Amino acid sequence: VNIVGRDIASVEGFNYSNALQNVEAEQWTPQELDAWLTNPREYAPGTTMSYQGLRDAEDRANLLTYLYELQQ
Repeated sequence: VNIVGRDIASVEGFNYSNALQNVEAEQWTPQELDAWLTNPREYAPGTTMSYQGLRDAEDRANLLTYLYELQQ
């Protein structure tokens, strides 16, 4: 489950919205993931994802730490 450092919208066979496929960033850095997790519709305007975001900064930091540790 390598997410940090992976190319955005790159999992083969997944139907990504055009909004996510067209974001300027190329990879999921911690900063990009934080922005996406905070507010996906602001990060990728026009996204079809119904996820509203994770507003609590500490919760996002914990999730990002968890995702990073999965790669170790």
